[in-house]
Amino acid sequence: VNHAAEELRGSVWALRTMPVAGKSFGESLEAIARQTGHGHAEHIAVRTSGAAFEVPQFVAGNLLLVAQEAIYNALAHADAGQIDVDAAFDAATGMVEITIVDDGRGFAKGSQSGPDQGHFGLIGMWERIERLGGEFTIASRPGAGTTVRAKVRKHDYDSRIDAGEPVSPHA
Repeated sequence: VNHAAEELRGSVWALRTMPVAGKSFGESLEAIARQTGHGHAEHIAVRTSGAAFEVPQFVAGNLLLVAQEAIYNALAHADAGQIDVDAAFDAATGMVEITIVDDGRGFAKGSQSGPDQGHFGLIGMWERIERLGGEFTIASRPGAGTTVRAKVRKHDYDSRIDAGEPVSPHA
């Protein structure tokens, strides 16, 4: 219960301090990396590629929380020495993809802690991207680090969601 309460406090803190308003997605991603990596000796590099476009706030917020969780996991559990965070934009298709790669200890699929042990990070990342209609993958193996990838498409109705307008799933 204490662990679940601590994770909930962390999620609420993350939502309240999400640096998206008035910043580009790339700038927000850099801020999240700095904030999450503060006080750690590990090196975190953030890069963007492609023609950047405005990412709707609710999409950006979810992608940033995925990046934050992946960086946190690399710092807290993987003993990573290098973490690379990449955001790739494809303006023609409206796709934005974030990839977080660490050189940490990695893990065997199925061996990671999950909800039964009070850890919701990996399933939470997957659920966030799933709700956005995106693709989410994690590739890892012992001794070979971990790669977390989330890819979502910008939709025409995203600006209405950001404005607080109701959006019908059948519209």
